[in-house]
Amino acid sequence: MDEIVKKVAEAAPASAAPTGQPGSLDREIRLRVQAQTMGRQKKQAEVWSEVSGQPAGSRWAIQCDEGTRVGGDDTAPPPLAYFSAALAF
Repeated sequence: MDEIVKKVAEAAPASAAPTGQPGSLDREIRLRVQAQTMGRQKKQAEVWSEVSGQPAGSRWAIQCDEGTRVGGDDTAPPPLAYFSAALAF
């Protein structure tokens, strides 16, 4: 079985990139996603964050699938499970 979640690339070393005005709490969070269909209901996405157009976090590959009753193979959590977990995190 494939890994459902795996690290594709390590995070780049942190750099002190200025954001907003001095003393400001302004932050820009930009997430990038590339997704592809792997057959039937199964999908894989790679996700990472960027600051000023440069990768700022580790790159992760995650898979999702649907249960057999809706045409999937039940090999990974459904997309709604990821969304629900994200709300809890």
